[in-house]
Amino acid sequence: ILPRNLHLLVPPNMPDDPLALGPPTTDWVRVRSAMPKTAAMDVPTKYCKTCNIWRPLRCHHCRICDNCIETQDHHCVWINNCVGRRNYRYFFTFVSSGALLGVFLSFASLGHCLRVQSSSGITFRHTIDQQRVPFAMFLYGLLAMPYPACLWAYHLYLMGRGETTREYLNSHKFVKADRHRPFSQGKFWKNWLIVWLRPRPPTYLRFKSEHERGDQRFGERRGKWQRAPVPEQQADEMEMRHVVDTKTSFRGSARSPRV
Repeated sequence: ILPRNLHLLVPPNMPDDPLALGPPTTDWVRVRSAMPKTAAMDVPTKYCKTCNIWRPLRCHHCRICDNCIETQDHHCVWINNCVGRRNYRYFFTFVSSGALLGVFLSFASLGHCLRVQSSSGITFRHTIDQQRVPFAMFLYGLLAMPYPACLWAYHLYLMGRGETTREYLNSHKFVKADRHRPFSQGKFWKNWLIVWLRPRPPTYLRFKSEHERGDQRFGERRGKWQRAPVPEQQADEMEMRHVVDTKTSFRGSARSPRV
C-alpha cells in the first residue's frame, strides 16, 4: 500500500531486484527491456487524484481497498485483500496448497474405499454403502479441485510471461502487434525465479505504530466517491436517528385511529 499525499524519492542504494521500480519523475518512464527485439520501452505513468500521488510503474488504485497498490495483480475476493508486490508469493502458495489438498483429498478417499473393498472382498457398490463419508469426500475433492488447479496454472503462466493479471487483461484491448511486456526477463524460468526468490520489499506503512492525528499519509479521499461522514457530521442529515423513548409501543400507538 502506498501512502497518500507523499511522493516517494529514489532510494540511495537500489536493490539488485530486477523488478524493483523507482518512483516516476515524468509522465513517461523509460524501462530497460530484456526482450531481444527491444532495448528499452517508454511506459506511461498516471496521477492518482484520490491518493494525490504519481503512481509508480505497475501501480494501480483499488476502489475496494481505496488505496494505490504497488505491482497490483488483482483484488481477491477470497482473501478480501489486494494481491500485490509484497504478498503475491503468499497468494500463489495459498492457491497451490488448495490445489494439492484437493488432489490429496480425492485420491486418499478413493484409496481408502479401494482398500476396504480389497480387504473385505465385496463389490465397490457395497463399499460405497459402508464407506459413505470417504466416498463423499472423494466427490467433494473432485468438485473443489478444478478451480484452484486452474487458478494455479493460470498464475504460473502469468509469472512465466512476466505479467500481472491486470496487465495481461489490459493488453488484450490492443491488437497482438501492439502488445508489449516491458517487465519480462526474456525467459520464463527467469521470471519464475525472480518472483519466487526475490527479497520481500519493505512496507511503506507501519500499521502497528501509534497513529498521529493529522498524518498526511492517511489523508481524506479526493476522488468522486467520498467517505461516509463521521457521526457528528451526519447527525443532521441521516433519515434514521435515535428514537426517543415514548409511551407508544414499537408497532405503533396503543390506540389506533378509526377509519
